[in-house]
Amino acid sequence: MKMQLGLLVFGFLLILNLNAQNPTNKWVAEIGTAFAGYTKPDASVVGGQIAYQTPRFTLARYFKWNLTMVASFATAIGDDQEYTTFDGLLRYDFGNSSDNIVPYVVIGGSFIQAKRLTPTVNFGIGNTFWISSKYGVNVQFLYKFSETRFQSQKSHIYPSAGLVYSFGARPTSNRIWNSTH
Repeated sequence: MKMQLGLLVFGFLLILNLNAQNPTNKWVAEIGTAFAGYTKPDASVVGGQIAYQTPRFTLARYFKWNLTMVASFATAIGDDQEYTTFDGLLRYDFGNSSDNIVPYVVIGGSFIQAKRLTPTVNFGIGNTFWISSKYGVNVQFLYKFSETRFQSQKSHIYPSAGLVYSFGARPTSNRIWNSTH
């Protein structure tokens, strides 16, 4: 079931990519790794203290007003703990999306399939380091808040890292700080 769901999501992302590759759209894709980290008391409830996810697939599109819409999918493969996450996030990049170093804050939500399907509210920070006009490295740190009424899932940290690919050559500058500051 996990494999079929993963293939379905991956196929959907490929279809979106085929439609999105044109000069006026600012689409990027990422493949990476992540893990869910729980406190020791919560580990006994969810089945382990750390659940690794590799690969983690992400598709993002710059919207406007320094905002980027992000969709991600990851699942625990080869881990004893069941953990599959579907994330929807909104990134705010402080107006520096053309720089080589792009810090951002995020807010969003997830549906986590573990013992039961559970929603979470997510917030965090991240940074994309562009090493060329098409490739970059992204690191992100999320906190996934799960309400106490959901007994099958607990709040946890969710760091991730990945290789980013821009479908169009993006303009970059070597500055960290915008010239208007």
